[in-house]
Amino acid sequence: MVETLSKFRFPLLVPLIFVLSSCSSLSWMKFWGDEEEEEGPTELYSIEEKRELVREWSSSLGNDFLYGRLIPAVYDEKVYFLNSSGYLIAIDLNSGKKVWSKDTEEIISTGIDANYKTISYSTFDGQLVALSHKDGKELWRTEISSESLSPPINTGNHIILQTVDGRVSGFNAKNGERDWFYQAVLPSLTLRGTSWPLLEEGFIFTGFANGKVAMIYPDSGAVRLELPITLNEGKSELERIVDVDGRSLIANDLLIAASYQGNIIAINLRDGRPAWQEEVSTVKDLTSNGNRVVVVDSKSILKAFGLATGALIWDQEDLKLRELTSPVSISNLIVVGDLEGYVHLLNAQTGNFEGREKVSRNPIKEIVSKGSYLLISDSAGRVQKFSLK
Repeated sequence: MVETLSKFRFPLLVPLIFVLSSCSSLSWMKFWGDEEEEEGPTELYSIEEKRELVREWSSSLGNDFLYGRLIPAVYDEKVYFLNSSGYLIAIDLNSGKKVWSKDTEEIISTGIDANYKTISYSTFDGQLVALSHKDGKELWRTEISSESLSPPINTGNHIILQTVDGRVSGFNAKNGERDWFYQAVLPSLTLRGTSWPLLEEGFIFTGFANGKVAMIYPDSGAVRLELPITLNEGKSELERIVDVDGRSLIANDLLIAASYQGNIIAINLRDGRPAWQEEVSTVKDLTSNGNRVVVVDSKSILKAFGLATGALIWDQEDLKLRELTSPVSISNLIVVGDLEGYVHLLNAQTGNFEGREKVSRNPIKEIVSKGSYLLISDSAGRVQKFSLK
């Protein structure tokens, strides 16, 4: 079918290519001649609310999420938030009052990292920028190999950034010079997105659009371990999309990662061998709570797997197709946001609902858990702090 279109209906092929390059999930796509009735988001029903969220403060930057993952960062008792139009604000973590702000006058494609007295982010036109955390004064900027859609991470010596061309680079944290890079070989068709590198146990852990995960030394870029999560064995290019776009998880000496149209897998860090794997499709970050690993799949169904064995403990289908955020863990709860501005609290052990809060009129995009509180950002550029009651 694609071959016929390419010969005779080229104008129709261009929009299709654009859709593939700009979406994080393909589960909604319908093709010509598909008469199946489109399924809508699951309607919510009344629940017994045992837990609730208490809003401590709210701050709005305006504008919406146009690119990448614009995730709030916490450092030095401040929340740093950057919207896609380049407006940056530093907010007092406790009071919610603005400490300082800056209009960078740039289009932003990622969230920010705040650490080691430095704020870092990347721009839509391929620049990695470092600012002072005190006042936003620019320290340096450097060109990157292509667009980045996930936040950088600062190790102290290097700022690590992953770009959509499959490259992970280490830039000198003092002057922005590139000290090393690792290049993955990518398939011809991928989702628009990249994994968010994770710094744990002295290594960088990240995934790629080829269905592999890598364990990288942060000071040299040398690869300690590289393993496939799943194999791209589909009959068509669409079926062979196996991007690892969600952030991996380290727990109990296991590296746990998952891919789109593939698997969730636990790899023993001591010997590099798979401990278990189960079939799942996701582009979301993973989280853990006690002895559970929780994932939101490509249809917004939550699933909890046993950390030690990979056995499916529970699944929660009552939020299906509600475009859930990546799950986060706080106390004994799993928390997700949805397309209608609701935040849902689920018991981590059973998957049952413990609470629900309407926190925005806009879709929830990111939730950050910091143990005793949550930071929740929506598509309108608003960030809020909540505590759990």
